[in-house]
Amino acid sequence: MSSTSRSSAATNRKDPPGKKNKQMTTEPNSIGSLSNDLLLNCFARVSRMYYPALSRVSKRFRSIVTSPEIYHTRSLLNRTEKCLYLCLRFPFDNNTHWFTLYQNPNRSVSNKSSGKVLVQIPSPEYPLTQSSNLVAVGSNIYKIGGTVGDDFCPLGWDRKPSSKVSVLDCRSHTWRDGPRMRLDRKSSTTSVVDGKIYVTGGTKDTDNPSNWIEVFDPKTQSWGSVTNPRIVRLWEEESYRRVVKSIGHEGKLYLFGDEFVVYNPEEGIWNPVGEDRLIGCALKSSYCVIDNILFYWDQGVFKWYDSKVPSWKELKGLEGLPDFSHREYCRLVDFGGKMAVLWDIWECTSEAYMAIWCAEISLEKRDGDEIWGKVEWFDTVLAVGASCSLINANALSASV
Repeated sequence: MSSTSRSSAATNRKDPPGKKNKQMTTEPNSIGSLSNDLLLNCFARVSRMYYPALSRVSKRFRSIVTSPEIYHTRSLLNRTEKCLYLCLRFPFDNNTHWFTLYQNPNRSVSNKSSGKVLVQIPSPEYPLTQSSNLVAVGSNIYKIGGTVGDDFCPLGWDRKPSSKVSVLDCRSHTWRDGPRMRLDRKSSTTSVVDGKIYVTGGTKDTDNPSNWIEVFDPKTQSWGSVTNPRIVRLWEEESYRRVVKSIGHEGKLYLFGDEFVVYNPEEGIWNPVGEDRLIGCALKSSYCVIDNILFYWDQGVFKWYDSKVPSWKELKGLEGLPDFSHREYCRLVDFGGKMAVLWDIWECTSEAYMAIWCAEISLEKRDGDEIWGKVEWFDTVLAVGASCSLINANALSASV
């Protein structure tokens, strides 16, 4: 065969399909070859609980999941979710310690483990206010008022009230100072109504109604007063201690003290609580508000209340939830339409410690006036020193 014929035959010869595809195709072989914009769009659709795992893949992934742009994209895609936070205080420790719930990539997921853990995040160092109130609005957690003192008074001697406000940005886990209150307050009560923070009592000025309640608007970053203010307190207690308790529910502020009253911000008027005084039952135990329904736990029983059903009703279902009815307290949190429940159990092994457990419960309305709970998962999520407990802890959720 001539050289020309051999060349023509080589040109016309068909390569095996597999070999040809390897030579001709240039498709990306991993997610890492995608552009930053595409990765940002993909990661924004992933639950924030998996971001620590993604950040371990590469520096590039870490820069994307920690960027401000990803939370802006999550908002545009309607992927904002509730994230669980826990603030713990340890005996003889002036600092507060903060944790958030993540999916641990190194913890196997099985029928016996959810793979979820509470991971510590940065916390401000002492000196900080103590006995302050914590509330979450949007992606921020506000630490309001309390007492301040020097390092030589760790147990609270000679501590003074404060107007300080600290803000935790739950997107970046960074702290900043917020606008101070007009008055120093300690042992006040704080509730959120329609996105505004109402701080009641805890001030020495007990005779001026206009100073009894302050309102913070996160949108304008400013403090103001309520229309037609009034004073509600407990006469048998010192005016400087916790004088009143409050709940924000269905767009109204409920105050429980020497009288039970409710404030309607839209109308600027106060009314006796009336039949809604049943709401006060939740104050004696753990409670949270989910989709305008008030839930509380007391002596091992979960109950719920809404103004359309003028009585407390028991939450049904909950099969598989461990029995912790002997506990004196637990913590309930709105977990994006579901309910997160936290409780602690003292474990005495070779080294005693306190195990903090968490359960996620989905909620479903049935037959119009019944609510059923389904236990999605429960697991131990944190181990701390045996001297710590949830009795001095705060649990809440922020939207990110």
